[in-house]
Amino acid sequence: MDKTDLLFRCDGNSSIGAGHVMRCISIADAALSSGRRSTFLTASDDFSGTIAQHGHACQVLQSDYRDMNQDMQRTKDAIRGLCPKALLVDSYYVTEEYLSFLFETCRETGTMLVYLDDVLSFPYPCDVLMNYNIYGPDKAEDYRQMYRKPGKNVPRFLLGPSYAPLRAEFQNLPLREIAGQAGSILISTGGADAGHTGIHLIREMIRRGQELARFHFHFIVGAVNEDAPVIRELAGGVSNITLHSNVQRMAELMCACDLAISAAGSTLYELCATQTPAVTYILADNQIPGAEGFARHGVLKNCGDIREIGGERLAESLINEIVKLADDRGERILIARKQRETVDGMGAARIVSALFSFI
Repeated sequence: MDKTDLLFRCDGNSSIGAGHVMRCISIADAALSSGRRSTFLTASDDFSGTIAQHGHACQVLQSDYRDMNQDMQRTKDAIRGLCPKALLVDSYYVTEEYLSFLFETCRETGTMLVYLDDVLSFPYPCDVLMNYNIYGPDKAEDYRQMYRKPGKNVPRFLLGPSYAPLRAEFQNLPLREIAGQAGSILISTGGADAGHTGIHLIREMIRRGQELARFHFHFIVGAVNEDAPVIRELAGGVSNITLHSNVQRMAELMCACDLAISAAGSTLYELCATQTPAVTYILADNQIPGAEGFARHGVLKNCGDIREIGGERLAESLINEIVKLADDRGERILIARKQRETVDGMGAARIVSALFSFI
């Protein structure tokens, strides 16, 4: 095998979306810009093409992403063959047994084990623990408490949105000029949209057609969104909806929109970097702390959990809140300033710099 500097173990598919893979790609891109090579290990080949487009190698394990213990030996073989300086693991399906196995393997090869977390499930066996979420710094003491058990290795911590691993296009963006009248609205329901929020939103737009005629909606259809055919059919007859697939210049699209509706995932950090005032909602348990953290810091409005209030009520609430925000320029100016203070787009470079300083 060719040697590599960073090895990533992450997955993406129609069930769990694209977030894990995309944030790892951002870190790999930042490493590549300084001449360091990366290899990805994935359970399936859903995103192998995307990884290759970014110039990174990918080995497909042909395993079940929900049972990572089954690919421990193959991951061990990859670590021994590639001898990476660091292994970064990004998955909600890790077990303590799995990470302990990798931790011991990494000790053999002199590899630093890094775990990307946001749920604080157990004291993860690793050298570096990273939580780039807005609530990360608030959890510092909780992390320290987790590792106060006898025999637990205390890792280095990288906490907070200054480490949000965004792509290069989100770096060094100018200050946004806030429009007097907001007219363009971006809609992002995530890579998979497991809650079918997109369908509910388009139906709500159709129902309130004349009321929303002053807005143009730019709707992103995620790479693994199984609702895509229905969304295209529904939006086909609506003149103020433009569908976007396989967006290559996301920062440019965000900057061209005055407002956004977005699921509470990594897209929120991109919206902060582009200073696009937004409203959000929750699809899964792991999104709750982030949505609540952004709302608590006054960065955006959280409209609730689709699993609790249902798709129709959520769509109505999201449209109501975005219309309110469109009509309040002062609030949009305030939010954009807080967004810029929260995320500057340089997180991936900070991660790479920190990891290689630890090495």
